[in-house]
Amino acid sequence: MASKAMATATVLLRISTTLFAAGCVVVLILDKATDVDGSKVTFKNVIAYRYVLATAVVGAAYSMLQSPFAIYYACTEKRLIRGGFLPAFDFYGDKVMAFLLATGVGAGFLVTVELKEFLGDLFHEFGADLKDSPFESFFNKGYLAAGLLAGAFLSMAVLSVFSSLHRTTIGGKGFFR
Repeated sequence: MASKAMATATVLLRISTTLFAAGCVVVLILDKATDVDGSKVTFKNVIAYRYVLATAVVGAAYSMLQSPFAIYYACTEKRLIRGGFLPAFDFYGDKVMAFLLATGVGAGFLVTVELKEFLGDLFHEFGADLKDSPFESFFNKGYLAAGLLAGAFLSMAVLSVFSSLHRTTIGGKGFFR
């Protein structure tokens, strides 16, 4: 029973990782601001936002790649590919993906905080307020994208724990058997 529940939870976590990462991609792609002089700013203008987008795309792709295998395992309680390859791939892949998504979350939050503070000070020097500009909405969407990526990271981190537990319960002795 515990194995069936863990397999079902794995499927749900893979789906939630995909949805969170896809949501991050959509928010970043739609994140645009137009200044009073007509100049447009998009996520492409901020290198860290491009990194956030790349980590979200890689995380969603990995999770979508793993989903059919997880669904098959949840339905049949057997691996689609026999042997130790899939458990090892789950184990190492989930760890790498979790850390990659964590770096994207950090980059997204930190660049948003720094740019918002910098532009706020710059606007203040000229007697204006950042809250009255279109850049406030641009940075708030940056926070939203980083928050969605944080949800993908948390889902992947829990998946990483599950793959560790599954690897130890099937008798895995490490990389070199």
